[in-house]
Amino acid sequence: MGQNDIMQLIFGRVDALNGYWNLYIAVSLGILGIMASGKKFTKQPSIKILLTVTFIVFALSNWDAISGTNDQRRELIKLAATPYATVAQLTAPPAYWVLAFYHGFLDLLVIGGLWLVPWPSD
Repeated sequence: MGQNDIMQLIFGRVDALNGYWNLYIAVSLGILGIMASGKKFTKQPSIKILLTVTFIVFALSNWDAISGTNDQRRELIKLAATPYATVAQLTAPPAYWVLAFYHGFLDLLVIGGLWLVPWPSD
Protein backbone atom coordinates (compact mmCIF):
# COMPACT_ATOMS: atom_id res chain seq x y z
CA MET A 1 0.00 0.00 0.00
CA GLY A 2 1.47 3.29 -1.11
CA GLN A 3 1.49 6.68 0.52
CA ASN A 4 -1.25 7.96 -1.81
CA ASP A 5 -3.50 5.04 -0.90
CA ILE A 6 -3.05 5.73 2.81
CA MET A 7 -3.78 9.43 2.33
CA GLN A 8 -6.96 8.58 0.41
CA LEU A 9 -8.03 6.32 3.28
CA ILE A 10 -7.33 9.07 5.81
CA PHE A 11 -9.43 11.60 3.93
CA GLY A 12 -12.11 8.94 3.38
CA ARG A 13 -12.35 8.62 7.17
CA VAL A 14 -12.67 12.41 7.42
CA ASP A 15 -15.57 12.27 4.95
CA ALA A 16 -17.20 9.53 7.02
CA LEU A 17 -16.85 11.66 10.17
CA ASN A 18 -18.49 14.59 8.41
CA GLY A 19 -21.35 12.32 7.38
CA TYR A 20 -21.86 11.16 10.98
CA TRP A 21 -21.85 14.74 12.27
CA ASN A 22 -24.28 15.85 9.55
CA LEU A 23 -26.62 13.00 10.49
CA TYR A 24 -26.35 13.98 14.15
CA ILE A 25 -27.19 17.61 13.41
CA ALA A 26 -30.12 16.62 11.17
CA VAL A 27 -31.63 14.31 13.80
CA SER A 28 -31.10 16.84 16.61
CA LEU A 29 -32.72 19.64 14.66
CA GLY A 30 -35.49 17.30 13.54
CA ILE A 31 -36.37 16.42 17.13
CA LEU A 32 -36.34 20.06 18.16
CA GLY A 33 -38.35 20.89 15.04
CA ILE A 34 -41.03 18.43 16.07
CA MET A 35 -41.26 20.18 19.42
CA ALA A 36 -41.24 23.63 17.83
CA SER A 37 -44.16 22.69 15.59
CA GLY A 38 -46.42 23.33 18.57
CA LYS A 39 -48.73 20.42 17.80
CA LYS A 40 -50.91 19.18 20.61
CA PHE A 41 -49.19 15.80 20.86
CA THR A 42 -45.84 17.46 21.69
CA LYS A 43 -47.18 18.52 25.09
CA GLN A 44 -47.72 14.92 26.21
CA PRO A 45 -45.05 13.65 28.62
CA SER A 46 -45.11 10.22 26.98
CA ILE A 47 -44.05 11.77 23.65
CA LYS A 48 -41.25 13.68 25.36
CA ILE A 49 -40.06 10.49 27.07
CA LEU A 50 -40.19 8.59 23.77
CA LEU A 51 -38.24 11.32 21.96
CA THR A 52 -35.70 11.51 24.79
CA VAL A 53 -35.07 7.76 24.86
CA THR A 54 -34.91 7.58 21.08
CA PHE A 55 -32.45 10.47 20.96
CA ILE A 56 -30.24 8.95 23.66
CA VAL A 57 -30.07 5.63 21.79
CA PHE A 58 -29.28 7.46 18.56
CA ALA A 59 -26.66 9.69 20.22
CA LEU A 60 -24.88 6.70 21.76
CA SER A 61 -24.77 4.79 18.48
CA ASN A 62 -23.64 7.91 16.63
CA TRP A 63 -20.87 8.55 19.15
CA ASP A 64 -19.75 4.93 18.82
CA ALA A 65 -19.51 5.32 15.04
CA ILE A 66 -17.65 8.63 15.37
CA SER A 67 -15.26 7.20 17.94
CA GLY A 68 -14.52 4.13 15.82
CA THR A 69 -13.95 6.21 12.69
CA ASN A 70 -11.72 8.59 14.65
CA ASP A 71 -9.66 5.63 15.92
CA GLN A 72 -9.30 4.33 12.36
CA ARG A 73 -8.14 7.74 11.19
CA ARG A 74 -5.64 7.97 14.06
CA GLU A 75 -4.13 4.57 13.16
CA LEU A 76 -3.91 5.49 9.47
CA ILE A 77 -2.12 8.72 10.40
CA LYS A 78 0.40 6.70 12.45
CA LEU A 79 0.91 4.35 9.52
CA ALA A 80 1.47 7.20 7.06
CA ALA A 81 3.55 9.31 9.46
CA THR A 82 6.34 6.80 9.83
CA PRO A 83 8.28 7.79 6.69
CA TYR A 84 6.90 11.31 6.27
CA ALA A 85 7.17 14.11 8.83
CA THR A 86 4.47 16.29 7.26
CA VAL A 87 1.81 13.62 7.67
CA ALA A 88 2.65 13.43 11.37
CA GLN A 89 1.14 16.91 11.70
CA LEU A 90 -2.32 15.50 10.84
CA THR A 91 -3.98 14.82 14.13
CA ALA A 92 -7.34 13.48 15.12
CA PRO A 93 -9.06 14.95 18.18
CA PRO A 94 -8.92 12.72 21.25
CA ALA A 95 -11.99 10.56 21.82
CA TYR A 96 -12.69 12.03 25.26
CA TRP A 97 -12.80 15.53 23.76
CA VAL A 98 -15.35 14.46 21.15
CA LEU A 99 -17.44 12.75 23.84
CA ALA A 100 -17.21 15.51 26.44
CA PHE A 101 -17.77 18.55 24.29
CA TYR A 102 -19.59 17.63 21.15
CA HIS A 103 -21.76 14.80 22.26
CA GLY A 104 -21.98 15.56 25.96
CA PHE A 105 -22.73 19.26 25.66
CA LEU A 106 -24.87 19.07 22.54
CA ASP A 107 -26.83 16.06 23.82
CA LEU A 108 -27.67 17.96 26.99
CA LEU A 109 -28.79 20.95 24.92
CA VAL A 110 -31.15 18.80 22.84
CA ILE A 111 -32.60 16.97 25.84
CA GLY A 112 -32.88 20.23 27.76
CA GLY A 113 -34.65 21.73 24.77
CA LEU A 114 -37.14 18.88 24.78
CA TRP A 115 -38.08 19.37 28.41
CA LEU A 116 -37.29 22.96 29.42
CA VAL A 117 -38.14 25.17 26.46
CA PRO A 118 -41.72 26.48 26.55
CA TRP A 119 -42.63 25.50 22.99
CA PRO A 120 -45.59 27.23 21.31
CA SER A 121 -48.90 25.43 21.14
CA ASP A 122 -51.75 25.41 18.64
